[in-house]
Amino acid sequence: MNPIFQVARKELREMFRDKRVRSSAFLGPVILIFILFSLMGFVFGQLGKKQNTKVHVVKSSSPLVNILKKEQFQIIEVPSQAEGEKLIRNGDARVLLLFASEPAVGDAQEVVDAFLDPKQQTGQMALALVRNAFETENRTRVVTRLTEAGIPETALEPIKMAKHDVQVGEKGGASDILVGLLPYMIVIWAFYGAMSISGDLVAGEKEKNTLETLLITPVTRTSIVLGKLLALTVVSLLSSLSSLVGILLFALLKPPGSAEMFKSGLGVSPMSALIIVVLMLPMAALFSSMLIGVSSYAKNSREAQTYVSQLSFIVIAPAIFSQFIGLTDYGSKRWVDLVPILNTANNMRLALLGKPDWTGIMITVCISAVLAIIGVKLTVMLFNREEVLVRV
Repeated sequence: MNPIFQVARKELREMFRDKRVRSSAFLGPVILIFILFSLMGFVFGQLGKKQNTKVHVVKSSSPLVNILKKEQFQIIEVPSQAEGEKLIRNGDARVLLLFASEPAVGDAQEVVDAFLDPKQQTGQMALALVRNAFETENRTRVVTRLTEAGIPETALEPIKMAKHDVQVGEKGGASDILVGLLPYMIVIWAFYGAMSISGDLVAGEKEKNTLETLLITPVTRTSIVLGKLLALTVVSLLSSLSSLVGILLFALLKPPGSAEMFKSGLGVSPMSALIIVVLMLPMAALFSSMLIGVSSYAKNSREAQTYVSQLSFIVIAPAIFSQFIGLTDYGSKRWVDLVPILNTANNMRLALLGKPDWTGIMITVCISAVLAIIGVKLTVMLFNREEVLVRV
């Protein structure tokens, strides 16, 4: 067997035996994705339900209160405006409504005063739900009055926008939440999954004085480092793809809130999954070369962890931006395909949307592969330097 694969098999066997690797690199992404999506689905499902929205109302006989009750809001009466404002300041009330003391007569406009903390988001959401309820009532009343006056209902909307969806790429596609979050999670776990064991691969062996045993074997140093790189790349790739397993588990078990998260279906088609794997292969190799290089340079595993923590910011910054690039016009710009890490996440986003950019994918894979090759060569050179390899 090729010495590189022998070393890789040895390292993989030790990695898979390590509980830290199994928990942080493989089980971690699955569990985190499942819990995160379950919580998000639960929260989104609860926010839009009027039955869960408490509305404080200054005691009134206005018929508008009955409209809110009919819409199934939780109406809580308070004796006065001052008492309601006190509840808002204490954080015990989202929004307070004050109705006119005398009901409107005829065509007169009835004003409803709303009080809330502008810095409290729950109050803003509650007010939006109340406003929607009153807008429905407003339209009903206006249509009734137009009909009584013999005026067509279309007069209420002189200019009407007709929306027509243009199908781009595959039908379906992932939800906005999945598109924004999944590429970020895949890239991050590819790095952190490999990071969990990288410090022990070289720096840890130097610290434990076990590296010498490996160096005296009839295997070249280049084969040793390439074997370690291959093993770490496998761990990095499997860790990143564990995020997809977490999504699949979430979709299969269908916990509360899953319907809110996957209104248009799972969204991860076989084609998009294949594209993700192709994009992550060179990226995993790049991350592995970076981590092995740092581990080779460091004197011990603690020093390696310090360097890796600083290195992680280079990965995190573009990965975070990938969550928001879809909200800008930059997502379709060609220069994005030239930015490492960001290009990988952005092309994953497009694949999940069902409209892969094949030119962008080829550019991204080529750039990641070139950087990975450069990283591997630098790591091999560093591993072959005697003063670096044996220093403790």
